[in-house]
Amino acid sequence: MFSDIIMSSKTVSNNPGFWALIALFVGQGVIVGLIIIILGLTKTLDPFVLTSYEYGLVIEGVIFTAIGIIGGITTPLWLGLIIKDPIKFIIYDDYIEAVLPGGLISKSPIFIERHPREGVTSIELNEKVRTNDEGYKIITYSAVLIGREGARIGTLRGISSTGVAEEIAEIIKVDLSRNFD
Repeated sequence: MFSDIIMSSKTVSNNPGFWALIALFVGQGVIVGLIIIILGLTKTLDPFVLTSYEYGLVIEGVIFTAIGIIGGITTPLWLGLIIKDPIKFIIYDDYIEAVLPGGLISKSPIFIERHPREGVTSIELNEKVRTNDEGYKIITYSAVLIGREGARIGTLRGISSTGVAEEIAEIIKVDLSRNFD
């Protein structure tokens, strides 16, 4: 009975470089905050704001570190409002979730798209080529979930590579067909 309650899931990463971006935002605040704390403990520098305290620079360093951590953690929410390509796909027994960057810390439906798995018989992969402001080609893929008799069940948008689509098709045990122009 307990095994019926817990659903198994598999995760397919669509953009692993995003984690490095979050680490960059958090890391800067933490490193600068720790440097300020060390300078305050050694009394190498005078406090910037809290001049009446002996260890004012240490307090300022702790505040700076806390603000850096909070800012770095909430960055995915802000980027999630701008970036519309999923960071990862989570495949459950009965549906597929496409998680946008904001979905890493918020379970809001704004950041998560769900598509049913029931009745999916194949996946049709489409290629979308666009040009950015600097003239570079950006290639993304969308996977149309095809059901019985060719019915469209849903579309997974913003797939970064054909390898991600192949991994999704392999996990849900369906055929993948490519439809590139």
